[in-house]
Amino acid sequence: MGETRPIEVVEHLAGILDSLVIAYAVGGSLASSAYGTLRFTQDADIAVAPFAHVAERFYDLVKDGFYLSNEAIRQALNSQGSFNLIHFETSFKIDIFVLGPGEFDRQLLARRRTARLSDAGRSDLALVSPEDIILLKLRWFQDTGGTSERQWDDVLGVLAVQGESLDFEYLTDSARKLGLEQDLDRARVQAQT
Repeated sequence: MGETRPIEVVEHLAGILDSLVIAYAVGGSLASSAYGTLRFTQDADIAVAPFAHVAERFYDLVKDGFYLSNEAIRQALNSQGSFNLIHFETSFKIDIFVLGPGEFDRQLLARRRTARLSDAGRSDLALVSPEDIILLKLRWFQDTGGTSERQWDDVLGVLAVQGESLDFEYLTDSARKLGLEQDLDRARVQAQT
């Protein structure tokens, strides 16, 4: 049997989330690569609905394949924060973001799409929509004080590849609500040049 690839690690974890009926959406550079310009990544980001009712079962299903902290899971569930898992065999890291009750967080799951991440993928995964990955990347870009070129390049890649297929009404309205309107306008202009 060959070496486990990161995509297989993500698919395995997604299978566990599906088995527990925990709604999720893969985001981060995996989603932006699927919608835009391919970029190598050493980790994955997954947004999940709160799952306190099955937290212990989740831990039991994951603990043999991943390093993780049961306490970190509980804290993330209580605060709508994040925790991470590190796959023992590959050292691939997955950051899990527990979504809160806000409108944008609800939209992430409501607007997700199902797709295969790559030709190497064996199963379809739920991905954050291209509009929402743009918004998430712009928020991360803003959180770094506008210094993360990787986040900015990911935004430009999705805008350039997806082009007119994007829902610009939703994108513009959400950017305004999130305080990202100026960055979105600048990115749209830059992606067209």
